[in-house]
Amino acid sequence: MAKGCTHGPETRECYFEPLTKCKLSDVDPISSSSGGGGVGDKKFHVLNKNSDEYDRTVRTVYTSPTDIWFRMTKRKYSWTGLPGTENDHSAIEITAAALAYYFRPREWLRKEIDGRIRASIPADLDPMRTVGVPIRRSDKCMGHTLEGSAAGELDCPPLEKYLDGLRSFLDFDPLIENVIVTSEDSKACDEFLGMVGRELPELRVVRNVGDVQQGTGSGSKLEAYVEKSANANVVASALTSMHLHLRARYFVITSKSTWTSTIPVFARVYGFASQILVIDIGPNTNTFAEYARKG
Repeated sequence: MAKGCTHGPETRECYFEPLTKCKLSDVDPISSSSGGGGVGDKKFHVLNKNSDEYDRTVRTVYTSPTDIWFRMTKRKYSWTGLPGTENDHSAIEITAAALAYYFRPREWLRKEIDGRIRASIPADLDPMRTVGVPIRRSDKCMGHTLEGSAAGELDCPPLEKYLDGLRSFLDFDPLIENVIVTSEDSKACDEFLGMVGRELPELRVVRNVGDVQQGTGSGSKLEAYVEKSANANVVASALTSMHLHLRARYFVITSKSTWTSTIPVFARVYGFASQILVIDIGPNTNTFAEYARKG
């Protein structure tokens, strides 16, 4: 996924901030020459049970080598940056915060996404009057013929079902003005846009300007399907699509795709609209799918 990275190592840190600033070299070895690690030792301490106390100035704390234990920190969710305490937040908020923490773009990628969003979003777009349709197809579908990608795992819903979901939202809210359409599959995306143009010409279509549409979600083959498509452009395209959809209130998704499920989960916590509503045309039965559908 980070092959050929020009912004850092060929790892996730090419695109995203490190999960921690700590390194293994920061850990003092338990055989440190500083001694047995008793209270007052300035390098490490061994706690034989979780109720033991220790000098808070020590840098490294070990559990007992014969009786491994753990204890929870009092501020379990301080890393989320969410206001209040852990009792103020739901499971979906913590889930969204964990994903947001993991996918914190590095500065170069933030600038790239920002430029793409500015080129894609009309200045007068009202998120409360916008539907998001993230279409996941290509190698996600069973029976695909893309070489090098994982086997398909989804009986992909026909595009007519996405259109039916869009119509349902228009019946519910006649004030809807916009539809954001994205997909890694350019053929499916163009076909759906043609359907919208014929059947619902009153809607303004918002697309991800400059989207690579690489035709696969396989991280090992991102560059293989579009000529001269660098992995960095693919990652920027995908994250731009996600951020575009945060400008929608209504969503037509299939929750059998974790990617498209992630979008309404993020929208419920970090989106620009309130009272998010989702039509799931290819429902999954796990907890994450429930978060996407109902919050």
